[in-house]
Amino acid sequence: MKTTTNFIKCAILVFAITVTSCSKEGDIGPQGEQGIQGEQGEQGPAGEDGEALGVPGPQGEQGEQGETGPAGEDGTDGTNGTNGEDGEDGNANVATYTYDLSSESGATITVNATALSQEVIDNDLILGYLLKNGNTYTPIPAPIYAFGLGDNSDIAVEISLNRYWMFFYEVGTENLKSVTAGQLDELKLIVIESSSTTSGKSSKANTLSNLKSAGVDTNDYYAVMDYYGLAY
Repeated sequence: MKTTTNFIKCAILVFAITVTSCSKEGDIGPQGEQGIQGEQGEQGPAGEDGEALGVPGPQGEQGEQGETGPAGEDGTDGTNGTNGEDGEDGNANVATYTYDLSSESGATITVNATALSQEVIDNDLILGYLLKNGNTYTPIPAPIYAFGLGDNSDIAVEISLNRYWMFFYEVGTENLKSVTAGQLDELKLIVIESSSTTSGKSSKANTLSNLKSAGVDTNDYYAVMDYYGLAY
């Protein structure tokens, strides 16, 4: 019985040693050489077209910009244009007109002035001056015009188509007063074309305002002539 027991113990011990030895892993060995590449297989069938199925593929990247091409040849020179018309001399927008009054007399004096067209009357500034004693210009209309010592008159003006009217009154009254031949030398009219396209009083007022802004007194004949560079 004792012998049998010892035999069983030995058998169990041998089995335990065997199991333990088999379960222990050994060290990893060196990697083997790469095998020879196998032959290429046959090409598979082509896949279906994505666009044909309604599913377009992604857009490819934009290619690089190409080099600039050579410059083109110069075009043929165009034909020279027609020469424009010569412009008018300076101060073409200002005109002066002189009328001899040395033989005129009466309480009303009418001057035929063809320069006074309806367009000029409606749009342009018309300045009138009476020359006396050969060197003194007085603007008209004038509340008091001195013909001589103690001989004064009021002068009113009316402008109509091709006519320039002068009316002489006793100072401060509506009584007409006649002048005699030789008391007046000449009438000088200065017509200044309005720069404004607006007709009537507004265009004339603009011209007067521009002269005033430039420091020109329209009552001073010489100042007006100097401003526009005109001969006396």
